[in-house]
Amino acid sequence: MRATAGIIATVLTACAMLGAAATTARADVDLASLCVAIRPAYVFIAGGSGVVIRPDGLMLTNDHVLEDRSRFDVRLGDGRSFKARLLGRDEVGDLAVLKIDVPEGESLQHLPLGDSDAVRVGDEVVAVGNPFALGVIDQSPTFTLGIVSAVHHTQGNYTECIVTDAELNPGNSGGPLVTMAGEIVGINGQISTRYGLRSNTGLGFAISSRQIAHWLPLLEMAEGGEVKHARLAGVVFESRDRVLPESVVVKDVAEGSPAAAAGFRAGDAIVAIDGAAVANGYRLAGLLGIYPEGHEAAFRVRRGDGEETLRAVLTPLERCRTGIDLERPRGGEFRPIVEAVEVGSPADAAGLKAGDVIVAFAGRRLEFSTREERKAFDRLLRTSVNMGDIVPLTVRRTDGSGGTTDVELRLVAR
Repeated sequence: MRATAGIIATVLTACAMLGAAATTARADVDLASLCVAIRPAYVFIAGGSGVVIRPDGLMLTNDHVLEDRSRFDVRLGDGRSFKARLLGRDEVGDLAVLKIDVPEGESLQHLPLGDSDAVRVGDEVVAVGNPFALGVIDQSPTFTLGIVSAVHHTQGNYTECIVTDAELNPGNSGGPLVTMAGEIVGINGQISTRYGLRSNTGLGFAISSRQIAHWLPLLEMAEGGEVKHARLAGVVFESRDRVLPESVVVKDVAEGSPAAAAGFRAGDAIVAIDGAAVANGYRLAGLLGIYPEGHEAAFRVRRGDGEETLRAVLTPLERCRTGIDLERPRGGEFRPIVEAVEVGSPADAAGLKAGDVIVAFAGRRLEFSTREERKAFDRLLRTSVNMGDIVPLTVRRTDGSGGTTDVELRLVAR
């Protein structure tokens, strides 16, 4: 564990000596001393929370705490106030990195990032924050104690988060989830609520330090801009609902895509990404969701009787025009009828023709009874297809005898 300045170094070093595990039992730790050690690294910011992770003033918080601002007045848990500026943000993953303007020659007390992969269900953790702006009253953050309730959990856009029963409420967002060894294993950002009430009902969700470690170098260099999430483009997996034993099977690969360039083939079974086991489609989606654009991931795949490691650069989502123009709905006719196909477009390459009726799109049967439902599909067609996607289509086409036949097509977006 890295040394820190002043009292934090003394207390956290003592905690680390209690055992090699990432956390220790409460009986082994003086919680009051731990809270004293943590407090100077806490940051009050914009009605929410943050935490200093480096002595030069680098700090973390949630993106949603910042709203649309880029410069802030912040106050530390020890009472000192500073200016801070945004370095980079991840709007989808709800993470932001800022730099506190520390006077030359000074350094701030901070908390080190720990290893969230070492966290176990049942480990005790401390959440630090400013719930309901209580810190404005007494100028001090609050500390709540709980256990890790689950790991590798998906909660909305938090795809690889830690679940805790430590009390989190509005104002805790952006604050650290800290182990008994004084290390940050998560940034608190969401809570489970009921009946529309904005208060904790027993579960809180924190962005894992594993995810933070992937994003930190890019966010620090983003110059106030956004870093985007990434994906493996050009591959279709078997349905997420099919829970296969310790793997996810590749169903299709687009020619010329990053997945094809990496060597993926239909039938490959992905068993691990960057050393993390892939048990099913949900775990696969969670792991892919923690990476920023440009990350090169190592995929271990089972192929036939052996295994291979394939390396693929993950790319950001980029919208692709399909080249399909639909007829406008008239009267009670809401079917998506192809009016024209752009020459050289993905739709043209897939074999779509004017007059085709799209009866299934990406595995979804299309049956519209209102103009609003048809318009919703029109929007989906314009906004849901990304470069590298493989979209299965079923079209109903008039045959030479005056009847109709259903034709299966494969649209590759590129």
